[in-house]
Amino acid sequence: MELDFGEPGMVTMVGKGTFGAVAHAWQRSTGEMVAIKMVKNEGHHGQVVKNELRLLQALQEVDSEKSHIVRFLESFSDGACTYLLFESLEQNLFEFQKQNNFLPLPVRHIRTITAQVLAALVKLRELSIIHTDIKPENIMLVDHASYPFHVKLIDFGSASILNEVRHIKAPYIQSRFYRSPEILLGLPFCEKVDMWSLGCVVAELHLGWPLFPGINEYDQVRYICSTLGLPDHELLCAAQKTQQEMLAKRCDLHGMVELVKRMLTWDSHKRIEPSAALKHPFISLQLVKSKFEATQYYKLCQEDLRASHKDTSTAKIFPGMEKGAFIPRDRRGITQMDGLSLAEPAGDRALLSHRSNPGKHPGSQELTEDLPLPHFQLPQPGKASSMPVEENVVREVLGWVVPDVTGTSSCHDPPINSLLTTENFI
Repeated sequence: MELDFGEPGMVTMVGKGTFGAVAHAWQRSTGEMVAIKMVKNEGHHGQVVKNELRLLQALQEVDSEKSHIVRFLESFSDGACTYLLFESLEQNLFEFQKQNNFLPLPVRHIRTITAQVLAALVKLRELSIIHTDIKPENIMLVDHASYPFHVKLIDFGSASILNEVRHIKAPYIQSRFYRSPEILLGLPFCEKVDMWSLGCVVAELHLGWPLFPGINEYDQVRYICSTLGLPDHELLCAAQKTQQEMLAKRCDLHGMVELVKRMLTWDSHKRIEPSAALKHPFISLQLVKSKFEATQYYKLCQEDLRASHKDTSTAKIFPGMEKGAFIPRDRRGITQMDGLSLAEPAGDRALLSHRSNPGKHPGSQELTEDLPLPHFQLPQPGKASSMPVEENVVREVLGWVVPDVTGTSSCHDPPINSLLTTENFI
């Protein structure tokens, strides 16, 4: 094939990311502009592009206009990179929103867009393909001036075949704002994860900002609970992540009890010294890290310690502690599963400051999310809460409550006398 990379203005880089880059170029043989997705062939990137190429080849027989799926043209490789060629599309929905200052889109236009994406999902379902990354960046306007709100679905880098999803080992699929409850809770999933994501996109087009803008999975569950109420008990019981998060907190509580016991001794000579207490597994997080390093609870504990220790001398005590003051993460960072999309400039969605509450620091909620709060009455499953969701609600969802012998759950902390017995943690 022939691409003219020599003449000025013929090649335009539109985005760079972890996997590679996206450019627009002129194809001499057809006289058309094409979009080129350039992906590195090394390591995980190579596996991603092989998977995407396999699915794109299956989609080549599909009518691109009727299915509203981007038209894949061809591919080639130079050894270091694989190049995927697509029809050139105009602009993704996030860029369109940004260009219009994130003003709410009229309902009639939202219906037009939604119907087209649904048509794409119907075709994917016929081919047993799950997209797993539906978001505004992956829905492209074709030619807005000539065909208003005519869209196509792009980016199959994270897509999966339906009968292969049980073999997926990646802990995260779907971009966080659009991540379905079954993924958040570690439940088995199917093609309906795409419907959840599309629902979030539809709401975002109307609101002008994400419906569930969580800064991490824990925060994501908080937003969902505040809108939809608690999930059914059966879902919680089936969740794989639920048990691990519950056990992580119980392990941490056990470590705290052991430290308290060493502080409360009759004989002052046997009482633990401050320097020794700082190195205790409960304070240093070694107890939780040794068994539950992959849990969200452990990550939150780490962030709490980083936020509270600003001088480097104290920070040295804690493994992995960053030097200096803690700097909260961006409100809207690209997650590890945010694959590079056509016309998705890297970092353009790094911040939500232009859509956040005025005067609120983007990391403030993250810094306070694990502080103890007063208990409020829990919302019933399936009913939305009229008040902000507190810690106990999120713990209910993530399983951070210990079920009693009847199988029901309680969000109230046990009395202190029961805490000081190790039998509670066996």
